[in-house]
Amino acid sequence: MHEITEPAYPLTKAAFTRALMTGHGRALIHAERCGTDGVREEILNSALFPNVYDAQCNGLGEAWLARLCQAAGLVERFISQDRGITGDLELRCGMLAQFALQGHHAPRTELRELCRYDEKKGWVLGAGEIVEVDGEEGFLFAADRVGAALLEHPDYWGSTYLARLLDEKAGEGRAMAIMNRESSGNPNIAAFREAVLKSEAEPRPRPVRIKPSVDELLEQILHSEKPVPYFRSSGKHATPDEGRFIAALDFQKLNPVALENYLRFFNQTGFPELWEEHLALLTHPEKRVRQQAHATMSHHADPELRKAAYETLARGEVSNFVSLLHRFARRRDTGPMLEAISAPGAFEDDFELHGTVLDLLHLVEKKKRMKDARLAVWIYENSPCRRCRHDAVKKMAEHSILPTWIAEECLSDAYDETREIAAKHLGVEQRF
Repeated sequence: MHEITEPAYPLTKAAFTRALMTGHGRALIHAERCGTDGVREEILNSALFPNVYDAQCNGLGEAWLARLCQAAGLVERFISQDRGITGDLELRCGMLAQFALQGHHAPRTELRELCRYDEKKGWVLGAGEIVEVDGEEGFLFAADRVGAALLEHPDYWGSTYLARLLDEKAGEGRAMAIMNRESSGNPNIAAFREAVLKSEAEPRPRPVRIKPSVDELLEQILHSEKPVPYFRSSGKHATPDEGRFIAALDFQKLNPVALENYLRFFNQTGFPELWEEHLALLTHPEKRVRQQAHATMSHHADPELRKAAYETLARGEVSNFVSLLHRFARRRDTGPMLEAISAPGAFEDDFELHGTVLDLLHLVEKKKRMKDARLAVWIYENSPCRRCRHDAVKKMAEHSILPTWIAEECLSDAYDETREIAAKHLGVEQRF
């Protein structure tokens, strides 16, 4: 098994490109230490088109990308990029704000041009960035645009967080004072003020989901033409009697989609009772059924399942092996697990890899005391998800087993919370 060690610089182009997606600090270190010959187009592409794994969870890393663009001499090229191929507008707004904060004037003008309601995203682009860049004057401009959108689109809730954002910068109550002053002469500001007041008095209502009856769940299991995502939640909140009722289905006669939904129902809890017949699902011919079966049965501590886990590994199903074993893994499983997940081609894609990362994080976080940092280091090195890497670094720092080279690399990480952990661990001031 290959030992994970500090990367050698300069990085290969493939390693640099991968680090751009994952947000590893090594990409920024390479750019500032070794230059950016041969990778400038990759940097520009990342600054124009998000390649972050799950941007909603991980963020876009605009400040980090701006540093890379600066190191590569791409700032002016980015700013002057032809409007027809500007890429993702949300990312562009964030990048323009970063460059404006660096002292460039042109981004301020374009930010205001982009500050409008976007039908696809359902909010006003660039509003928060304008407040970050221009403070009170920017707040007035952004509030006017948001108010106009509120009047034109009745279903739009509005970017009411702008008031909180300004209060953080200028002092509590400053946003409302500006809105009170301007509302009488500006209907857009008045509409925005009303939305803020309504939000403070009555938080945005969440849609009420009526719990399906057990008969409705049974109907969906038997007749749905595709997997039902919320079945995991339904099973988690089901009563014991409801769980036993669903479990009693003759699952051996179900088609693959129905069987997957049946298993999804028990994904968060396991079966009310594990039967010998369930074990056959671990070798079902349909891949998605096998994945759900391994995840569901991972809740059961049974000697037959440990044996089945290693049989799964022998078939080359690394992700399913970890999925089935992770809740009840023993110290002696660490070696086989590391060897399996480190093998070339162990995972079909980043989605499968991320699922294994989540299982390993559960294993790592549930240990009362980590004696072996190798799994956490593997997560740090291989996870496509920045948040998962952060969680692995956090756990290693808590147990004082964070390798120095990882801590130092994390000072240049794309994820701000990871940088904070590294700075605290090394006892240095975070500057980014």
